[in-house]
Amino acid sequence: MKPGRAIAGFLVLPFALMVAALLVIAALAGGLPSTGPVGARLNATFNGAQVPAQYREWVTRAGQMCPEVTPQLLAAQLEQESGWNPNAVSPVGAMGIAQFMPGTWPNYGQDEDGGGASPYHPGDAIMAAARYDCELAALVRGYIETGRASGDVQDLMLAAYNAGPGAVLKYAGIPQYTETQNYVRVIRSLMDKYQDVIPDIAAGTPFGQAVVEFAMRHRGVPYSWGGGDTSGPSEGFGNGAGVKGFDCSSLVQYAVYHASGGKLMLPRVSQAQVTVGQPVPRDFAVMLPGDVIGFDPHRNGDYSHIGIYIGNGQMVHAPKTGDVVKVSDLSESYYANSAWLVRRFG
Repeated sequence: MKPGRAIAGFLVLPFALMVAALLVIAALAGGLPSTGPVGARLNATFNGAQVPAQYREWVTRAGQMCPEVTPQLLAAQLEQESGWNPNAVSPVGAMGIAQFMPGTWPNYGQDEDGGGASPYHPGDAIMAAARYDCELAALVRGYIETGRASGDVQDLMLAAYNAGPGAVLKYAGIPQYTETQNYVRVIRSLMDKYQDVIPDIAAGTPFGQAVVEFAMRHRGVPYSWGGGDTSGPSEGFGNGAGVKGFDCSSLVQYAVYHASGGKLMLPRVSQAQVTVGQPVPRDFAVMLPGDVIGFDPHRNGDYSHIGIYIGNGQMVHAPKTGDVVKVSDLSESYYANSAWLVRRFG
């Protein structure tokens, strides 16, 4: 390696909910616009199958340490640095799978596997690499926010990893060093190996199916309590601190917002989301893909979880801390035994 729900701010007045319900029903024109692109972003999910099996869990775990260090970016760095060789030693003395220099390792290395901290222990080194990347990301983000540098935070983080943060500051961006510029390009290129990029959903897609597809493209994204919004996954707070992802209601908010072409913004929390839209019976013969299901597991009026129906008795949702966005069967006891409120928005 080179030199419980927050209540404040989420209260929704009954009048506002009534207005929102009217807007929900009136806002949609049946789906995504039939002309022009829908969204400019490409969404990528981590393809862990490309990582050697013995390192997969470490890369996944380390890739949740801060928003800028995704598992796919970290995997690309490890391949570039050592070719996944935990015993690698460079001509200048860089050590292990992450190629830490002897003077740098003590600042970031910790005992992650119970065998004593060592740059030659893959778990220790992979977590330390993410820790170092995250520190660099925080530094360069500060440069950008104070006008001392410009560019993408991830790109500047990679440049700082290769050339040092001082060089990024000196050049107010990616340094004009061939090695550093090539390093950023190589890592970006290698990332394609470790991620599945899902193109934006085609214009003209029916609304309900678009809701499903916008949610399904984020399968595998970590659950993050308080994380996520209409822009996509983000770091949460409380149990979601340090984890970039969605919680149940933000996934629903994101999918409905984008399926409507940005015309429909649902309330942020599940308890409010189940009060807007068109009521639908709890009946698979009537429910359609894209319908939103709120769950009250204690049948006391607290709709604490919410998901998106995809058909065939299944939904896509962000379940809980420690889990990821995934498809679940609605026959599972937790969901089957809960009270439901089903809503349709298009």
